[in-house]
Amino acid sequence: MKIRRLQIENLRVIDKLAMDPCGGLNFICGPNGAGKTSILEAIYLLGQGKSFRHSEAGPFIRNGEDSCLVVSELEDAQGVASRLGIQRGKKEFLARHGGKDIKRRSELLRLLPVQIVTPQSHELLERGPELRRRYLDFGLFHVEQSYHQVLMSYQRAIKQRNAALRTGNARLALSFDEQLSMLAEKIAVSRNAILQAVDGYLQSFLRDMSFSEEVSLQMYAGWKAGRHLTDVLSDHLDRDLAQGHTSAGPHRAELKILVAGGRAEKHLSRGQQKVLVYGLVFTISRLMLEKLGEAPVLLIDDLGAELDERNRAALIDYLENSGEQVFITSVDIPDSSVPVGSRVFHVEHGTLRTV
Repeated sequence: MKIRRLQIENLRVIDKLAMDPCGGLNFICGPNGAGKTSILEAIYLLGQGKSFRHSEAGPFIRNGEDSCLVVSELEDAQGVASRLGIQRGKKEFLARHGGKDIKRRSELLRLLPVQIVTPQSHELLERGPELRRRYLDFGLFHVEQSYHQVLMSYQRAIKQRNAALRTGNARLALSFDEQLSMLAEKIAVSRNAILQAVDGYLQSFLRDMSFSEEVSLQMYAGWKAGRHLTDVLSDHLDRDLAQGHTSAGPHRAELKILVAGGRAEKHLSRGQQKVLVYGLVFTISRLMLEKLGEAPVLLIDDLGAELDERNRAALIDYLENSGEQVFITSVDIPDSSVPVGSRVFHVEHGTLRTV
């Protein structure tokens, strides 16, 4: 799915703004505070139903207004056009596609997949395992249609088991163990399968970027390898009752990203970390393009952050040949030549013009 027209109203510094992006690289340039990132935020809102900057709607609604509005004209890989719009108030949320209301956030996720890289994206390496689980689950949500339902079923069962643990009801807690184990095996198999694909694409990308360090990916399923989860849960029952939550399972899984046998962020410079994060994001895009015939819309906030000119040029060259629609913010037009067929927009005080 690609965005052919984008209209934004009452989002941060933007009063009213309209842009007609191309299907490839779109550079959004301008001074700090001009509204560049707000355009990315609007696109992210279309695909995710929320902002990547705040969990609450209030901060991104323009001062003095009750709600913001984002409307897009979309086109799928077959050339079929449709219209997607979202109105977000401080408490209200309305989304419509093709004249029909969208009731679930998962519908938005499938309709307009969006990936984003920001100056804070190194947290994928530095923070706890939840972000890395979410990274894999995003890819699986799109390339394996049954995965979302399996994951939701597991999360409901683990919530019920934890409730039983908190009330001290050991018998009720144990009654969920077989179901959890069955779902956990499916989740672990899916995560291992996508990790193998991710690793192959990642290594290829890092070679293209002349990345000097050897990166390896390892997956810990969330319980000891070689054991059945029901046995592990039974062994941990006393501890789980004392703590009030389940200590083993896919919700405790961890994707380990290693360099020289240790955590990547301990060995890499901030610039190297950023290149590695780009590689991890791009591999999911490649998988989606291969499996679905369409790649997600890619948002890059502040392309130049922590990257030297050579790496910026290499990334632009990679993106030019990726077939993806990309929105890139930068204070200035990149040092390297803007590829033929790209579009450059300048934004200032929330007003956009095509360069």
